[in-house]
Amino acid sequence: MERLTLLHLTFVGPGVVPATVEFGPKLTVVRGPSDTGKSYIADSIDFMLGASALKEIPERDGYDTVLLGIHLPDGKDVTLARAVQGGAFRLLRGDHRTNPLPAGGDSLSATHDKKKTDSVSRYVLGKIGLDGKVVRKDGAGRTISLSLRKLLPFFLVNETKIQARTPPVETGQHADRTGEISTFRLLLQGEDDSALEPNESPTERRRSKAAKHDVIDKLLAEARRELKTDETLEQVTERIGRLRAAIAESTGTIEQTAAARQQWGHHLSNSERLVTAGRRSIAELDALDARFALLHDQYTSDLDRLDAVGEAGSLLGYFTPGRCVFCGAEPEHQHLNADCTEDTTAFSQSVREEQRKTTALREDLLQAIAGLRDERAGKAERLQNYTGRAAEAAAQIARLDSLLNPRQHELRDLLATATQLERDADTIRRVQRLEALRSEVTKAPKPKPIKPTAGLQRSAVDALSHMIASRLRAWGFHDADSASYSFAEQDVVSGNQLRTAHGKGVRAVLHAAFTISLAQYCFDNNLPHPGVVVLDSPLVVYRPPDPGAEPDDSGSVLDTTSLASRFFADVHTNFSGQIIILENEDLPDSLGAGWRDITFTKNIDRGRYGLFPHPRSR
Repeated sequence: MERLTLLHLTFVGPGVVPATVEFGPKLTVVRGPSDTGKSYIADSIDFMLGASALKEIPERDGYDTVLLGIHLPDGKDVTLARAVQGGAFRLLRGDHRTNPLPAGGDSLSATHDKKKTDSVSRYVLGKIGLDGKVVRKDGAGRTISLSLRKLLPFFLVNETKIQARTPPVETGQHADRTGEISTFRLLLQGEDDSALEPNESPTERRRSKAAKHDVIDKLLAEARRELKTDETLEQVTERIGRLRAAIAESTGTIEQTAAARQQWGHHLSNSERLVTAGRRSIAELDALDARFALLHDQYTSDLDRLDAVGEAGSLLGYFTPGRCVFCGAEPEHQHLNADCTEDTTAFSQSVREEQRKTTALREDLLQAIAGLRDERAGKAERLQNYTGRAAEAAAQIARLDSLLNPRQHELRDLLATATQLERDADTIRRVQRLEALRSEVTKAPKPKPIKPTAGLQRSAVDALSHMIASRLRAWGFHDADSASYSFAEQDVVSGNQLRTAHGKGVRAVLHAAFTISLAQYCFDNNLPHPGVVVLDSPLVVYRPPDPGAEPDDSGSVLDTTSLASRFFADVHTNFSGQIIILENEDLPDSLGAGWRDITFTKNIDRGRYGLFPHPRSR
């Protein structure tokens, strides 16, 4: 697994000697009296890993830039450079410890941004395999991007934090507890919270509930405006039932009346068709009768004319032989018809014959007229019958229409009333559903908050707990056998009481055991970890004038001499990463080689004065 190694911390400035602390690859101990800059080293590393500001101290005068050399997992060295006033970083390739610094380099923001990769947080997390991880923010399950600042307390513990009355994984801010435990879980198990679906936060839930109430209230107001009745749903339903029965009865009556009207309509149609046909036939007979009358008149006129011809012929002698009355020819000169030479009455006979034939035709015509008129009389009688039947059908239709029309109006009114009542019933049901929904929204239970320890495996915590106890035993800690890590309290337990209940000396030792054990647990299980641990004053206790032990501020007794010796021996030989200890204690002589000892004397004439050279030595 990828790990970082801090190479050095250096302050540079124009015209001053660089102030450098070079760290060893394994154990580095920076020790010396108070006010020599030991704690300032931890503060400066914190500053170079994204803290917003670096405390000003007089010894720093003249230095304007901080450099932090880092050996990367890929074997390359880089240097982070930052102005002592804060702001962005410059990322320089290679190891740089003096002015002038090379130009260029990449600019890295001091602020973590999950959407931008150009920050010192994203850069460092990317090098140790933790970039892009997310951790829970609160009990609602909301998540935030893991930042280097959230990870820092697990490997860099300053003097204040190591002695604080808060559990090692927490800063003491209640709002941050879930995120801190989630970050602890990420280190302990290699699992982030990217798969977590968040619940609504209390504020979001209140806003959501208010928004839902607002929508439901608007729908309720609209539905109530649509209502045309003050009756209850039961009353409306009962009325609808009665109306449906009345509609069924009215519909049956109308259907019967309409069927009868349809029958009479058929009768009327047939009768009118027969009346029309009868009238047309009578009209045809009347026309024929008129023509026959004209013919009769013609026959009568012809007979009258023949009678006149006969009478005139007799009077004028047309029918006697002799001189021709027409041309005056004598008989001998007349050309007579041979067949009628002796027939002096042929003309008269012709007139009579013509009269006979015309009379016979007239008689036949009179018979035809009589038959025609008999036929017309029969058809007239039938026409009168058809007309009567048509009149009766029309009267029946009129009667049925007088019954049908009001019933149809009544049915339309019943249907309209029933339709409105059904709309009202639907609206009342909608109002009831909306009211029930509003009640459900009001009474909706709050989502159960996710516990800060959700997802944290007891087996992993137990394994870490055993590792802490083992390390404390290696240090000779007097309550090591009773030491453990409390899953519920997320704190180290010793002597049947939480770390927070002990005095600051014991609190510092237990915090150191937790931080070192967590790092070693990650190393042993190939889990992501920066690879470095920085502890400020883990063994600070009150020293009595008498070299014997003295109770600390909680009443516990800590044999610091024995514990210090074992502590340094253990971290020197049994810690796989880089560890930097800032301590006031003198080291035992039995550590051997392979560690770096940096001693500040606060004496200008002996050894190294402090983190920064004495002003007279610059």
